[in-house]
Amino acid sequence: MTEASPDDLRAKIDDLVTRLPSSLVYSLLSEIESMDAESADRVQLVRQYVIEYLNRQRTNRARRLFTSLFEAFLIDDDALYHAGVAVPGMLQRVDAGALWELLSRDAFPLLAVEAQEQLDAMARDEVIDRVLKSPTATALKERMRVAAVKHLDGLLASKKTADEALATMSRNRQRRTRLMSGFLEKTPPVEIGTLRLMHAVMAGADGSMTAVADRLEGFAAAPSGEMERSRRADALVEATEALRERYGDDDALLLPLSVLTVKGNYGVIALYIRQSGVDPGRGDAVTAALTGHFIGVTRALTAALGAVLRLNERVPGSAIRPSAKEKLRLEALTTRLATLIDAVAAAGLMEDRRSEPAFRNAWTAAGKIIGARVAAVALERSSQAAAARHQPVVDQDDVVWLDRLLCLWQRMSRDFGFETYDLVKWRETLLEELRANVERAMKFEEGETLDERMEHLLRINTVSGVFGQRISAWIPSSSHNMTRLLSHRLEHGGDLDAEERAIINELVATARTEVGKSRYWKSNELMDLIELSDRARAPR
Repeated sequence: MTEASPDDLRAKIDDLVTRLPSSLVYSLLSEIESMDAESADRVQLVRQYVIEYLNRQRTNRARRLFTSLFEAFLIDDDALYHAGVAVPGMLQRVDAGALWELLSRDAFPLLAVEAQEQLDAMARDEVIDRVLKSPTATALKERMRVAAVKHLDGLLASKKTADEALATMSRNRQRRTRLMSGFLEKTPPVEIGTLRLMHAVMAGADGSMTAVADRLEGFAAAPSGEMERSRRADALVEATEALRERYGDDDALLLPLSVLTVKGNYGVIALYIRQSGVDPGRGDAVTAALTGHFIGVTRALTAALGAVLRLNERVPGSAIRPSAKEKLRLEALTTRLATLIDAVAAAGLMEDRRSEPAFRNAWTAAGKIIGARVAAVALERSSQAAAARHQPVVDQDDVVWLDRLLCLWQRMSRDFGFETYDLVKWRETLLEELRANVERAMKFEEGETLDERMEHLLRINTVSGVFGQRISAWIPSSSHNMTRLLSHRLEHGGDLDAEERAIINELVATARTEVGKSRYWKSNELMDLIELSDRARAPR
């Protein structure tokens, strides 16, 4: 058997590695390195190709080394950019990259070049993740940290130089967020608090920040169960107090801020705010951050709906076609907002007339868009879906998805105490429209088959089911066409799915009730239908 050429082997390795998740690629590399049976040259060649594949898309190695200084506190959360207010403790990966652009130009340009060259050389024979943990990389990172702290000390000492640095970073943030988020219309500028936070993280790398990062590891993203949340909140209060005694307020507060922003643990933070005795009206950094999260996620949801549904350029009557990725994004934002609602209420921020307006204003602004413009699209498309007599509209599934999302919003509004008449009226109007379409669907036209009629009714039922309403409630037992349709489906429909079976059972139950009303006269049609249903349900 002839060995493959290096080019063929490289292509084969690339093809295999492309199919694997990144975690398994590293496992593959470990397996290769432990191979003894194969020839050393071939093993080394395979190893080299895997390393090249892993490293080829991560070329900004010096920047990656520098930003790892903030790794414990970094997030990738464009929803918070929608807040329009300062979010204490927010340290975005984009902003760490913006700081790198500034410092590599003004603070340590030669060191940046040196670091890139050394890391490139080391990455020829090793995976970049391992390179960045090597003693050489650690020494380079420490030199960059010292130079960065010294440079920022000078920048922050003068308002003019600080403002210039913030303007430079803001331009970089705007450029990067445009690529990261398709729903963000205007990127907010970088604030002085963000720059001071990055300075504090680097300045305290050997002391307070390491202590905060170590304690942060002990907090899960979202503990389940009220008792566990209460236990973790107690632990957070104790850990924050211990850090405060040793390092002061500012450094200590980074722990609860990171539990909120990095871990996204809203339930624990709500209890922390309660237990730490913060006045909701006067607030502190943690309550301000929780408020920023709420406003940001609320605005991000409406911005995403506007972009996905193309509210500003939509042609009336056109189908909605959200991608699977866009649906997941909207569902994630909605779920996150529901969690935030619980946290805001649990923290007591809705009980104080000084803190409550921020949440009410954010919800009201979102409600105006969702309750009017988004609901109008859902009503139009649901009506067209219900009226489609012979085949489903192209966005049938998307319409059902949008109706579910609006129902969830209405439920959250009710729970939050901000339900408006808009969505109540929308629901009533839509159900009336669906009922009218059921009546039209039960009027059989020439050339239509009974199976087509049932398919149409089931499509309407899929939409009405979002609101907990089955079409069987809208079909009278006195309908001759109802008995014809059900008799046909029971005799010739084969194996009926669960929803159709449920509808038939409910209609047959209504027929039994109708028949039972009279002792002396029985409808032959209804009696035949009942007997047919009993035979169909009987074990064979």
